[in-house]
Amino acid sequence: MKKIRKILFSVYIICVLWITLIDREWSSPHAMLVPFWEYANVIKGVERGFYIKQILGNLIMLMPLGLILPTLKKVNMKQIFLIALLFSAGIETVQFITGRGLMEFDDVFNNTVGAVVGYKIYCKLRVRSNGEI
Repeated sequence: MKKIRKILFSVYIICVLWITLIDREWSSPHAMLVPFWEYANVIKGVERGFYIKQILGNLIMLMPLGLILPTLKKVNMKQIFLIALLFSAGIETVQFITGRGLMEFDDVFNNTVGAVVGYKIYCKLRVRSNGEI
């Protein structure tokens, strides 16, 4: 079963990298480092539907990291937080360097929160199943 989880995790990481870096058009580097600008647009009603999808998509994107990684390696919430933060910041940095996407503070924030939520779900599932997932 652990081998299947390792394969699943590897496929997941490849999919995230594909979506965020490979399947993108080249452009000049762009960055939006103003914190929570997407949330501000949702509150103001500026393209609300678009920004809600952006926020939810970024929350959901790293949720599997928090769900699957603990089944492969003993990690705590602080470690999940740090791994997600570094992974997301790495993706955003590569997007900026290569011009393959907009480097955003909000993406790093939402991705990291999503991974932590995934970890909390993992913990609840683990408790319900008496430690076996």
